[in-house]
Amino acid sequence: MAPRILGIFMMGILTIGLTSCGHRETPQPTVDPRPSPPKPKVKQKKQTPEPKPVDPQTEVHKIGFLIPLTGPHADLGKGMQDAAEMALFENGVTTVTLIPQDTAKGAHQAALKALDEGAELLLGPIFAPEVEAIKPLLSARNVNLISFSTDQAVAGNGTFILGFIPSQQIERVTNFAKERGLTKIAALTPDDQYGHLIDQTLNRLHSTGQIQLLGITHYTRGDLLEGNPGNVRILEEIAGYKAKGLDALLIPEGGENLEHLSQLLTPQMPLKILGSGQWDTPETLRVAPHFEGSVFASTQSPERQNFEARFQSTYGYAPPRIATLAYDGTALATALAGKGYTTQNLTYSQGFAGIDGLFRLTPQGLNERSLAILEVTPTEFKNLSPAASSF
Repeated sequence: MAPRILGIFMMGILTIGLTSCGHRETPQPTVDPRPSPPKPKVKQKKQTPEPKPVDPQTEVHKIGFLIPLTGPHADLGKGMQDAAEMALFENGVTTVTLIPQDTAKGAHQAALKALDEGAELLLGPIFAPEVEAIKPLLSARNVNLISFSTDQAVAGNGTFILGFIPSQQIERVTNFAKERGLTKIAALTPDDQYGHLIDQTLNRLHSTGQIQLLGITHYTRGDLLEGNPGNVRILEEIAGYKAKGLDALLIPEGGENLEHLSQLLTPQMPLKILGSGQWDTPETLRVAPHFEGSVFASTQSPERQNFEARFQSTYGYAPPRIATLAYDGTALATALAGKGYTTQNLTYSQGFAGIDGLFRLTPQGLNERSLAILEVTPTEFKNLSPAASSF
């Protein structure tokens, strides 16, 4: 790997030609914010890295960084902040400075403080209600926001979401299933906002003929506990889907709930199971004996493992899964610092190669990611269908 990958990333951005409102860019090579290999001194010293001193003659671009620094999500916020500072430190960046603000004390207030201190772009916050609280400031101050949310409802009008969008994962995995002849799909989805979004995606895919949706079974967390009457209802509905010729059952759930479901579904096995990006954690391998051979769609990049190892070595703890969003968001902000944080520049059509692989922001405020299909094995996730290398 070249020693200054972020430098290449920045040069690629600087060659993007600005055009009229038609937004037709001259094709350029895909740019890459991925970091160079860590220097030995980082591994030897377990200390928080600091960016290099700023030359007083250098123009500095301020980025508001909106995360929870206190309260119940303080640990998550710390991981995000450490990842962002790591992006600056590893590449010796001196043209960008972060302005961290605590959203636990009010997202609107946090954003306002960052803007009053001269922020040209806002990164964060994490949660959709916080994004909604900030949006009125964007047009008033003529700034854009790249949030770490996954909620598509908050996108647009100056707000971009960098979080992993569930609907893209569902579409990718069901398309893969269709290629394998698995078209009759049913789903188990949680009875909450996330689950309802999955429902909408499945109904859309059914209406366009991409899948044949046999039905959706909703559940609450209580339904999954052993001995709950919901156990019987769930198993009866799955038996009904099997009687209709079920090819695959979608379970877009992760963590502890996935473990409960794996135990609950034992009487109905074998079943072909499809998952979502929420499976992309080491905890999923605990259910491997039940779901071996199951597949899910997620980002898949060797850079993520490298990032996690460097983060662990530098800070002494494992990064939260979404820490990569903070790293990539900061790298993107750094690359565009000399060009400007306009919508046209943020939505560069050929995308950016980040820690989580290829992605691009859309004019609608969403993001598109190149996703892989991963298979659950007893010890690891096997890549069955690699992510595309270009859009």
